[in-house]
Amino acid sequence: MPICLYCKRSDRPFTSVEHVIPESLGNQGLGGKPPMVLPKGVVCDKCNHGKLSNLDNALIDFSPISLMRTYHGVVSKTGKLPSTKLANARLWMFAPGNIAFHSNSKKAFRHDGKGRIDMQLLGNRRMTPTYCRTITKALFKMTLGCMYIDQPEVALSERFDPVRRMILGLDRFHGYLVVANKITPPPSTHEGVELNYAFFKNDQGEESVLSHFYFLGFEMFTDLEIRKWQPPAEMPEDFATMFEF
Repeated sequence: MPICLYCKRSDRPFTSVEHVIPESLGNQGLGGKPPMVLPKGVVCDKCNHGKLSNLDNALIDFSPISLMRTYHGVVSKTGKLPSTKLANARLWMFAPGNIAFHSNSKKAFRHDGKGRIDMQLLGNRRMTPTYCRTITKALFKMTLGCMYIDQPEVALSERFDPVRRMILGLDRFHGYLVVANKITPPPSTHEGVELNYAFFKNDQGEESVLSHFYFLGFEMFTDLEIRKWQPPAEMPEDFATMFEF
């Protein structure tokens, strides 16, 4: 009998596959590789089409990711061209390779006379504790999915039951989200979207799982259990901003 990776229930339908990374971020099969999916029988329909879908949409709409989708023309899973809505501006791709920009605010952008826009001046959604939790839960969801592909028994173990409750919004939690300050254009050979995780122990011997998400030059970090950021010694101080919640 199947058991859902996220709610651990077996009394619900299991008729759909679950894309570990949302299809609208490019998880549709890149570089000749198949898309990263969990087959039928791993995630129940209620989780897949409900709270997990909401987390996927929040991640897709997260401003840095949405901007990169629009800039690079990453279409949705239905083939729709991308667009980005910010507090005081909107960007959209109206044809492959063609982007339009509109804002009613004269302070919304700065250009150098050659049409290049300083995107840092665009209005953005505030990183409130609630919003940080939502994006972090999206990272938790993808990490647990990747873990299941590699180690299903570990992903389903009691160790990660608290993480499941956080993903589904059953428990309020505190933690951190690290967001890179700069976007580095990816090399042409890069697949564009990646989710990597690693088991580790901190200086106090506490165990956790580090989650690293990469999308077209944009990076985010968090961890599933300790939730206290310890930056690597080789990381420059101005590389990223940490949001605690």
